[in-house]
Amino acid sequence: MFVWDVLGKRTADDDWVVVGGVKAPDDPEMALLLARESFFRHKEGVRFAVRRRGSEELVVDEEPAELLGGVTDRSYRRQEAYAGVGAKLKRATREFAARGLTINRVRPPQPGSRSPR
Repeated sequence: MFVWDVLGKRTADDDWVVVGGVKAPDDPEMALLLARESFFRHKEGVRFAVRRRGSEELVVDEEPAELLGGVTDRSYRRQEAYAGVGAKLKRATREFAARGLTINRVRPPQPGSRSPR
């Protein structure tokens, strides 16, 4: 197994920056695959490359920037995806109350729950 340095660009105009390393056999394609899955799953950049440690030869991934990190929206996995949820809930509660669609009685006990003392 060899150590491969992983380099990335956050924007197209940035210089290459070392973001980490992976261990892979003497196969640049395998090193690219491991680098993509380890460092660029959540759209952390627009380009990435690997180079075998001690070498100057860069092997650049040719995947388009819009596909880097996948095409499925996985923003729900990060906290910032839920920003504003509390405000939306409060706004919806006010709108339902204005329409007279509120529940203003005590909730019934749930099966298996203990009653309040």
